[in-house]
Amino acid sequence: MQDKDFEEMAEYLKALAHPTRLKIISYLMKEKEMCVKLLWKELGLQQSNVSQHLSLLKGKGIITARKDGVLTCYSVVDKRATEIVKILTDHFKALEKVEK
Repeated sequence: MQDKDFEEMAEYLKALAHPTRLKIISYLMKEKEMCVKLLWKELGLQQSNVSQHLSLLKGKGIITARKDGVLTCYSVVDKRATEIVKILTDHFKALEKVEK
């Protein structure tokens, strides 16, 4: 692997490296698709905050948006993101069991 490959990996991980974005990916993994209003409610955050995170994830090609009338619904399109979140979730769940 070359330096540029590691730089690309780091940039990709930066896009995921925020609790809200990890939660968004996690919710979308469970539900396959969620409309933005439901995401706001689930996250308990303001619309503008959630929209910024969605915009970043969409800009990186991790999620996609689909219009359904006046609703905008999101889903994960980059399977690397779901794999990374699953690995992290499994790892932290295993650590919790060991610590108990």
